[in-house]
Amino acid sequence: VSSKLAASTGALYVDSRPQGARVFVDGKEVGVTPLQLEGQRVGSHHVQLVLTDHQTWTSTTKIEAQGVARVTGSLERIR
Repeated sequence: VSSKLAASTGALYVDSRPQGARVFVDGKEVGVTPLQLEGQRVGSHHVQLVLTDHQTWTSTTKIEAQGVARVTGSLERIR
């Protein structure tokens, strides 16, 4: 069962500039950048980065089986 699960999951690495942004994957808060999430289901995922005094950053990424999807967002400071 565990090898079957590994074949249908991958990892997601999320970073931001500046670091310390709250990370949301598919609408669920999962941590703060930099962050690596293991055991993520294969397919497309919506990633959102939120940091005080910065514009919210959003993107979509695709996780492949046993791969690592990397996402880095540059957050613009709100003047």
